[in-house]
This record gives sequence, C-alpha cells and structure tokens, in this order.
Amino acid sequence: MGNKISFITIHVGHNFGSNLQTIATSIILKRLGFDPTVVNYIPERVTARSFWRNAFASPIAFLKGIVNVPTFYRNLSIYDSFLSKYCSLSAPIYDKDCFKSKCPTADIYLTGSDQVWNSKHNRSINTRYFFEGIQGKKISYGSSFGVESIDSEEISTFKELLKEYSAISVREESAKIIVESMGYKATQVLDPTLLLTREEWSKFCSEKKIRFPYLLMYVPYNIANKPLLYQAGREIAKKHNLKIVAFSWDFRKEKLADITVNYADPGDFLNLMSNASIVLTNSFHGTAFSINLNKQFVVFMPSGFGTRISSLLTLCGLQDRLMSDLNSLKVLEKEIDYSIVNNILEKEREASLDYLKRALNG
Repeated sequence: MGNKISFITIHVGHNFGSNLQTIATSIILKRLGFDPTVVNYIPERVTARSFWRNAFASPIAFLKGIVNVPTFYRNLSIYDSFLSKYCSLSAPIYDKDCFKSKCPTADIYLTGSDQVWNSKHNRSINTRYFFEGIQGKKISYGSSFGVESIDSEEISTFKELLKEYSAISVREESAKIIVESMGYKATQVLDPTLLLTREEWSKFCSEKKIRFPYLLMYVPYNIANKPLLYQAGREIAKKHNLKIVAFSWDFRKEKLADITVNYADPGDFLNLMSNASIVLTNSFHGTAFSINLNKQFVVFMPSGFGTRISSLLTLCGLQDRLMSDLNSLKVLEKEIDYSIVNNILEKEREASLDYLKRALNG
C-alpha cells in the first residue's frame, strides 16, 4: 500500500473550525508517514457564483450584495491563504465538474471530519463526501451527521454509500448509533482539532492583540438570539471585571461588544481564545478549543445541529457548562479542574490515533 491520501472534508467557508480541523487532519496524516492532499471540493452554496446569483435575486438583495462584495472576497482570501500555508490542496472541484475524473488519485480515500454527512447542512446527501464512483480503499475519520437521527428515507442511501468503507469512525455518539443501526461497525473518535495539544496550537497563534482581561464572545450562530447571549456576556463581564471582545466577519462593529476584531483569520481566533479569561460560545469548535486550551467557558446551544456539542461535553464530563438560562451562569463560580479533563483528552487522543493508524495500515 502506498502513502498517498486524498481526503475530503468541509474546508471552505468563512469558518475558523472548518479551516483548523482540516489543518489538524493534514498534520496528523503527515506525522503518520502519509502524503495527504485536501480534495478542494467547493460546494455551489459557497461559490462566488452563488454569491452573485443571490445578489441578483431582488433589488434589495442587489444593494446588499454590492455592499458586501469587498467583505466576501476579503474573507475568501483570508481563509484560503491561511489554509494553503499548512495544507496541500488539489485543483478546485465544483458541482458542475465530474468529481470522479478531477479527484486526485490516491492509495487511500479518507472522508474527514465536520458535518460531511449532514444532509440538511449540505442540502442533500452529497455523494462526493463518500467518493462515490471511485475505486479504492476508503475510510473515514471523525465524520459527522450533525443530528440525533436521519430521515428514514435516507437510510438506504447512506447504507449503500458506507458499504465501500473498510473502517468508519464518527465524531459523536449519536453518529455511532446511526451507523451501527445500518449494520456497520463505527468507532467514536475526537474531532481532529483535539488531536493536537494546546502547546502545538500555540504555534499557529498570531501576535497577542489585547493586553487586558476579557471575555471572548464567539457566537457565529443564532443571530436572532444575540441579545440574550450578550445579556449573559454582560453579566459575566460585570461579575468578573472583564471587557467583552467579539468577532465581526465584515467592516461593522459588534454593537454589543466593547471591542470588535474585524476580519480575523484562524491565527487571530487561536490567539484570542488562548488569552481570554472566559469564553462564551454557541459553536462546536468554540467549545472544542475552549476545552483543549483549558479555558473557563460556558456554552449556549445553537438552534440546530447541537448534538455534536452535547456529545463532546459529556465525553469530557463538562455537561454543566451547557447553559439553559441566565441562572446557569453560576457554574462559572466553580473553576474547571483541567487535570481531570486533560487526562480524559489524552486517553481519547491515544485511542483516536490508534484507530487511525489501524484504519490506514489495515
């Protein structure tokens, strides 16, 4: 068996987690002696063509589109350039292309992490994430459905696509149950970002930007509920004498924050996470990095695809960090004992790497 790997994941979009989990996967595969290439599949929903099509949907949409043109292309450049520094990417592959002919030929085809098997997030069962039509050894690492259960009419399709895999691993307990209900063995593993230690992630941090104590608000989801989240943030900041720092993916200031960091790249995200006194998030990777970087944190569940967050919190014994209301913030009065959490992570890291080694070499 040769050492070339083509791996596909959700690596595009203006998203810190997608970017960093792709980088982590590539790093781990290289450490194990393989030569990985990221299949640079770009779904229609995140293309420039889709951006412009939406902009021409109505006069109001057109005006918004014109205003957002610089933002769209600037973010595209930020995330693409950061990813390309650490990963080898194939030529772009779009929905209109023949995936089978453009996918890089490899000895192993690996379906990576993130919500690659979430038909709602991807707007369908996207068979490219299963390397459909490509012959060769197929395995998965930390793949996610993002939901507790799948629609009954989808089961036969998923079952047919998964039968070509010699080894299947998933990120959440619910995904393990889904796969095993189809008659296949599945191993639950850590998200790729958790395979690297906080010391290893420190090498990717940008220069320190903020010199005073702060609460980092990383809430990329549930835009309509931001007032509630920031009410929680203000209560935490007041009690702990902290400023509120937040991200903005465009030129505007986050009105509810004291300081807005515009157009941050993943290195800025890691820097701000690492140096925060407390983190408030509603993101899976916001939660994962809070744990991995040993931060005091709380999580508000997003409106959809929250099973991945609850699964990780349960694994680490941190279910009490999931907030149901403002009264739940009292949990911050008790600091997390990271000696216990880090022991759990180390054991899970070892088990996850053991699965990956066996899957790749088996």
